[in-house]
Amino acid sequence: MLKKKTMLLLFVAAACLLGGCSEKEDVQVTDIILMHGWGGTLPTHATMQEIYQEFSELNPDINLITYPSSDSSIAVEKANDMLAVGKMPDIVSTNGLSYYVFNAVKRGMALDLMPFIEEDPELKESIHPAVLAGWTTEDGALYSIPDALEIAGYWYNKKFFVEAGIVDEYGAAKTPDTWEEFLADCKILNAWGKQQNPDFAAAALDSVQLSEDIFLARVAGEGEEGVELASKLPENFSSKIIFQSLKDIRKLGKESNFVSSIDNARQYFLDGKSAVYFNGVWDSELLGSSSIKEDVAYANYPTKDGRSVAYISPSSGYVIYKNEDPKKQEACIRFLKYMLSEEVQKKMAMETGQAPSNPNVSGNEIKEGYPLLGEALELANDADIHIKAISLSWGNDAVDDLSQRLYEEAQGKIGPETVVNYLNQ
Repeated sequence: MLKKKTMLLLFVAAACLLGGCSEKEDVQVTDIILMHGWGGTLPTHATMQEIYQEFSELNPDINLITYPSSDSSIAVEKANDMLAVGKMPDIVSTNGLSYYVFNAVKRGMALDLMPFIEEDPELKESIHPAVLAGWTTEDGALYSIPDALEIAGYWYNKKFFVEAGIVDEYGAAKTPDTWEEFLADCKILNAWGKQQNPDFAAAALDSVQLSEDIFLARVAGEGEEGVELASKLPENFSSKIIFQSLKDIRKLGKESNFVSSIDNARQYFLDGKSAVYFNGVWDSELLGSSSIKEDVAYANYPTKDGRSVAYISPSSGYVIYKNEDPKKQEACIRFLKYMLSEEVQKKMAMETGQAPSNPNVSGNEIKEGYPLLGEALELANDADIHIKAISLSWGNDAVDDLSQRLYEEAQGKIGPETVVNYLNQ
């Protein structure tokens, strides 16, 4: 009898192993496709790839299929080509390339995220007010949410400022309070640096920096009228503020070298061949791990009256395909919540230098773990005047029109009148 009971128990155990004697049901996996531009070999790209991989590990019922490109411009261009033939991945990471958002909405293929936000308090609390203010349409729809804010001023080399004699009463590097001081400092830095190295210049400039970093900051530096001009595309560009801003860009150009890309401008700064580098806080990771990390600091832009200006801009982010399958919609929204979660946002800040989009992420915690980024974020948030990126304020078409003209004007190839006449056409 005992032998029979033993055999019966063994049979039941074997049946459980073969048949899955578990209360757990088979997991039905939902596939979603993410197209992104974090497929390069840089450490920041590796971190983002790791974050995407961790989503799949935490959500076994979702199979996140990634289509990476080495650069966001490549990824978004591919996604835009798909739109032209009526196709779209489940999720596209635009990473600031907002033209895709408008094209997807125009074709009726972008999912309105507002209904999901309104019914999910946790999701709503993780979205920065600037995102809601900047991307909610007139009819109350929201088609894109970024996982990071674009926060920008400029970077400078403290050591070079001190050695060039641009110091405060304590002998520390002093950043300028006004645009007049800024241009005078650039002239001093250029003259000082060329004594050390003929290839040195106060800054290395490309067309992107001129249009997306310097120009609107200079316009906003003229006071309330300038801030108003910087906030929306003017109907007429024949303004004293525009002309003065263009003249000052030419003055800056005289103290600068000209390069073909932002990467080259950054390399000049890293190689000690420039004292000022115009770009956002997202470069803190790279600068903070460079050979000049002890000498690098962030500053806000000056104004004519001594106040400070910084870009705090909710750039375009993830766009979700308006799929009729509710399971795919739910999976995509879950991915969005994951990217906006405090844990992921902290990791992105600490390891990629991106400014958190979730307003609940502690700035003090970032400052303790990542001082260069934390100090930059603190300064930018404390700036007297906040403006948005030109692509949001004036539109992408304006950026395309302006970039090359500013690049030529800064080099003295054309005058301010030519730029204004072109913009007024």
